[in-house]
Amino acid sequence: MLYAIAIGVVVLAVYWLWGMRKMVRMNTDPDQLFLAQLLVKAGNGKDEELLAFIGEHQWTRLQIADHVAHALTVAEKLFMPDECSRANIYASGLAVRYHSSQEGSRRDSERTQEPHELSARTQNAHSSANQAAQSYPASATPPENTARAEEPKQPIQQRYGFGVNEFIVYPAHGVGQILAIEEQEIASAKLELFVINFIKDKMTLRVPTRKVANVGMRKLSDPPTIQEVYRTLSKPPHIAEGRWSRLAQEYEAKISSGDIIAIAEVMRDLYRPAVNPGQDYSERQLYDAALDRLSREVAAVQHITDDEAVKECESLVIASAIGRRSK
Repeated sequence: MLYAIAIGVVVLAVYWLWGMRKMVRMNTDPDQLFLAQLLVKAGNGKDEELLAFIGEHQWTRLQIADHVAHALTVAEKLFMPDECSRANIYASGLAVRYHSSQEGSRRDSERTQEPHELSARTQNAHSSANQAAQSYPASATPPENTARAEEPKQPIQQRYGFGVNEFIVYPAHGVGQILAIEEQEIASAKLELFVINFIKDKMTLRVPTRKVANVGMRKLSDPPTIQEVYRTLSKPPHIAEGRWSRLAQEYEAKISSGDIIAIAEVMRDLYRPAVNPGQDYSERQLYDAALDRLSREVAAVQHITDDEAVKECESLVIASAIGRRSK
């Protein structure tokens, strides 16, 4: 009986850790998750809560587009493709729909005003129109706007210090490459986006250019930083104490921080020799995640393959462990 209970507790713990990892990797906050749910609900024809949520925050068109772009990314990871598709269609006209509802509320409010106020407003409008008409001679016509042919826009090559084709580090997913910087219309507002490709994960992510500082996107580490990584891997591991659930959260937070030195510390501290049977499944998962993030960036900076970077990083940790055992 106790054995069955213990297995159940372990299964629940692993499931909880998996859920925590998923939430951290999504790099979201509760508002984004709630907005994603409201967008999916609105895509199914129930948008009252969504419009009320936006009204409560008093977002501008640009802010609506910004938040919706993030929420749609979250929705793609949580909901079915057909639900996300309907949410995307709804989002394309969200700002117009929201401001139309606000305008309708304003008109309803104006209808309750006293008749003489409305009359005075109408008289002022007629007076302004007459003054405008008198400002031109009878024989003249107001100047017409001359339409200019729009020149084709040149592709955007750089924003906020990041350029097209550059490799970058996105904390939630690791090393990626900027394929383009494009303008898209989301929720009836134009938004500039970095289009980032993560080749190994077979994933493309669109990030609003103004959000790069908030999400922690950064350039690849320089060679001196990689040398500091090597020194970190060669040091003795830090033996952490406490409950594994808390330690796992700390390791996960370090991996998702995007800090390459912190990721190297996780790999070093969780390394176990192949002959050591004491490493459990969740430990090994965290070790592999840290090694994967670290080796990808080392490979990009040192211009070597991922496999070569893995061997280089692991050889330092293994050499350090052998040196300590021989003393």
